[in-house]
Amino acid sequence: MGRNTSIQWCHDTVNPVMGCDGCELYPTSGTIRQKLADILCKNGRMNDALRDVIAMLTRNGPQAVRRDIAQIADGLARAAVPSGAPHEVAELASQLSSEVIKLYVCYAGTLHRFVNANGRAKGYAYPFENPTTFPGRMMVAARGPEPTQSDIATKPWLHAFKKLIFISDMGDAFSRGISFEYLRDEVIAAVASPAGLRHVWLWLTKRPERMAKFSAWLSARSIQWPENLVAMTSITSSATVGRVAQLQRVEARYRALSVEPLWGEVHLPLEGIDWVIVGGQSGPCSKPFHVEWAERIMNDCRADGSAFFLKQLGRRPFRSGVELQLRDEHGGDWDEWPEVLRIRELPAAWRMPSPIPARIPAVA
Repeated sequence: MGRNTSIQWCHDTVNPVMGCDGCELYPTSGTIRQKLADILCKNGRMNDALRDVIAMLTRNGPQAVRRDIAQIADGLARAAVPSGAPHEVAELASQLSSEVIKLYVCYAGTLHRFVNANGRAKGYAYPFENPTTFPGRMMVAARGPEPTQSDIATKPWLHAFKKLIFISDMGDAFSRGISFEYLRDEVIAAVASPAGLRHVWLWLTKRPERMAKFSAWLSARSIQWPENLVAMTSITSSATVGRVAQLQRVEARYRALSVEPLWGEVHLPLEGIDWVIVGGQSGPCSKPFHVEWAERIMNDCRADGSAFFLKQLGRRPFRSGVELQLRDEHGGDWDEWPEVLRIRELPAAWRMPSPIPARIPAVA
């Protein structure tokens, strides 16, 4: 299939909501506070005064800390080293800064940080942890053209498939404070419109329990979940596998899992799951990704009949305990992968021009 940029794996993206109120990829104030305290304690520098300083710095949330990580780290280091020895201060400041930066895995949050640091960039949430709605974006995307051959030239797995539009890659529309009425009017109406029905929409959330409540809310109002709206949730480790059970409660015709970034071996319940995307973490502070984890999921998908799509191996892929040296920093060039893993499948029902019968829903 050739090379590709691992980020652009579908046709298009659209964000009815920008920003997110937090998940395992975006640290809370408490997580940051604990990390700073742990480092200072390990260096024998912690005291009550420093605890108060850390609490003050993190009181307003991750975005406030993010704006000035280097200055905050330098200030804490100077306070923790009363003698002011320049090299000691510099070493501690560097350690504090690098360890806090590692906590920020979410690429959407990071992009907000750099693009919208002053809150003046049009169309972004500010701060990122305060989700902001943008009515009208979905309908604009719905009216977009069908994909051309040039659109799929570097993504041949999309050949002969309907246009895939990824909803909410820069936030989570099921964050607290986003009303069901807004989601009905902005998302459901656009997807179910004559223009929207031409496409397949991939709706990803890390809050599938709220998606399930929304599904029930629609049903109670005699509103059907559109057949072309794929309900999805993210899995990063065994700690988040419980999200699958919540997703299975969504009254959708198709459901999918985004198992990315994958941080450990997981055992996925695949009943009612039509598609599984797997990927390793990219970025300078990436955690290891063992390809055996992907192989297990691939085999489970084979046994269950779910389509399997390996998006990327990430920045630090391992096989049989040995780190693979790849040219592509995202691990997205499948020419560099073990041949057995060169699989990018989509559910056959999404092909043009008409779908085939779907699997039986697994709604409890």
